[in-house]
Amino acid sequence: MRRSGEPPAAAPTPELGERVRGRRERAARVGAPHLVPSLLALAAALAAWALWGKVSCADAGLAVTSPETQVKAALARQDRARVPDVYGFRAGGTASLRSVRYSDVAISMDGGKARVVALVEAEGDVAWQEERARLSYVGREAFQMSRCSAAGWCADGRQFAGVKGVLATLFRREDAFNGRDPEAYERLVSERYAGAGGKAALVARLREDLRAGPPARVRIAAWQIRVERDRAIVGEDYELAIGEDAPRTLRARYELAREGERWAIVSGL
Repeated sequence: MRRSGEPPAAAPTPELGERVRGRRERAARVGAPHLVPSLLALAAALAAWALWGKVSCADAGLAVTSPETQVKAALARQDRARVPDVYGFRAGGTASLRSVRYSDVAISMDGGKARVVALVEAEGDVAWQEERARLSYVGREAFQMSRCSAAGWCADGRQFAGVKGVLATLFRREDAFNGRDPEAYERLVSERYAGAGGKAALVARLREDLRAGPPARVRIAAWQIRVERDRAIVGEDYELAIGEDAPRTLRARYELAREGERWAIVSGL
């Protein structure tokens, strides 16, 4: 019983009930079903932060590496090459080079391009028409490289200009011999030919041998080519078949000189 004079107990108001229910609902929402999306969002943010850190470090590494160092690294990775149309005149022929090496590399930057002079060494083989021969090459080449997405820096293809130019003359020499064509031979020989009697004596001898002698044919087995500026030395292993005789394995050594856009034979025939 209430004592007389005490005020009656106040009944709960609707506003108080609403506040109690609100607190209970908020407490329920901190359970596991609502926590999972928050954890996933946190994990995604951490992964993005880690990836950004790796990218930033990589960019910083590239930024502090000089273009010259990047070019040398790109050349060190390019250990194979395919040189098309070595026969010339868009008549096919391909040099497949392996164990490509660049040494004694000198680099000068020209805007966004790198001018490179390097000693290029390679082993491989060359295929043309129905023939194939082993190929080894050493040459000092000048070429350009520019930035590319594939390897960072890519060369313009001129790093094999020396071997390609010399091969074009060697193909023509074989064709002239097998075609018994002294005029074609004459076009390949330099006016500075160093043999006895010079170019005139050589052409006269070739004319007699190719037209009057028994039919003969050569087939190339291997070339060893060294190019230094405007001079080239070629070792040639070949088979020579004369008439009905069995082929003989022989070796020749030629010297060539760059004359304008072509390579001419200056000794060895």
